[in-house]
Parts: sequence; C-alpha cells; structure tokens
Amino acid sequence: MSDPHVLLLVAHGSRGQHANDEVRLLTAKLARKLEPECVQVQCAFLELADPSIPSSIDQAVLRGADRITVLPYFLVAGRHVSVDIPKIVDQKNGEYPAVDIRLSAYLGATERVVDMLSDMVKRAIA
Repeated sequence: MSDPHVLLLVAHGSRGQHANDEVRLLTAKLARKLEPECVQVQCAFLELADPSIPSSIDQAVLRGADRITVLPYFLVAGRHVSVDIPKIVDQKNGEYPAVDIRLSAYLGATERVVDMLSDMVKRAIA
C-alpha cells in the first residue's frame, strides 16, 4: 500500500493513556475530513507514548510516502516546537533525501486559534 503524502500530527505524549487516545481520535477525525485530498493522516508523539516521530516517519517512508508533512499539535513555540521537533525533521531529511519531509506551522501559530477561543468564550458566558 502506498501513501504518497502523509500528514503526521505530532503531540507531546502523556503518561495518561486517555490523553494519547484523544490525539488518536482527533487524528481519525482529521483523516476523515482530509480523505478527499488523498492525504494519509497519522499521529506521532514526541515522548511518553508510541509511535514516536522518528518511527512514524520511517514507517511512512517504508510504505512509499514521497512527501511527509509534520504538523506540531502544540499551542506555543516552546523548546519542543522550536528545537526538538525541527531537529528530528532535519535528521530524517538527511536520512531520506528523496522524500520531501516538511515541518508545518504549529497549531498555536494560526490566527484561527483566536476565532476558536472567541467561540468557546461566547458559549461559556452565554
């Protein structure tokens, strides 16, 4: 089975299995939404849970991915977003020069976060 374009939704990972399961559920929902775009959506974790980011990239390449987009599911540009995840992506780009492995903006960097928070506040105070 070939997955030409893989979107890797990356979360921190938690000791609490329920938190990791929430990420897996979100990944499944996102996959259904992106199905028409022919993007294979998977999740990976920085630490404390599996699969790891490096192993997820390795598996995607083994399945025939020619493009992998790494989307950090983080709200702020702390060390993980600004150092740890880019380091992993750079390392994997070196291992797989024929594969286009890109790091997208993290969740908190999008302007739509303000809209989502605004909607949540309006519902909470209604």
